[in-house]
Amino acid sequence: MDEEEFDALMNWRPFGTGDAMRLFAQARADTGLVMALGSALWGTTSEYLQRQLLAPHPEIPSGFELADFRKLLQFTARLNAALMALQRARGLHPAVIPNPVVLVGTRSFTFWEARHEIVLRAIDYLEDR
Repeated sequence: MDEEEFDALMNWRPFGTGDAMRLFAQARADTGLVMALGSALWGTTSEYLQRQLLAPHPEIPSGFELADFRKLLQFTARLNAALMALQRARGLHPAVIPNPVVLVGTRSFTFWEARHEIVLRAIDYLEDR
């Protein structure tokens, strides 16, 4: 296959303003959906996070699909990575920056680690049903 055949097969076209607007609208919709799911799944208190982590599986809010949970998982993974990178960039040991902790048995989680773990457990539960 030569370059012309490849280009014909790929059906390339210029990326226009309409394409950008569609991507932006989709990103906004995804963000709103992810935030709504996160709010429903995590509640507003550390006690609720702890209860979700102690349960055999998290309480699953209705109206969301497995794909929504996967988007939320990506969000929490990126946020956790960004927070860790910020600490490293400042040259600080993780214990130096005060961070609320959720205790579950012998394990302790930061708020965002707890949220990430809850999403992981929710996905595992939904995949096994």
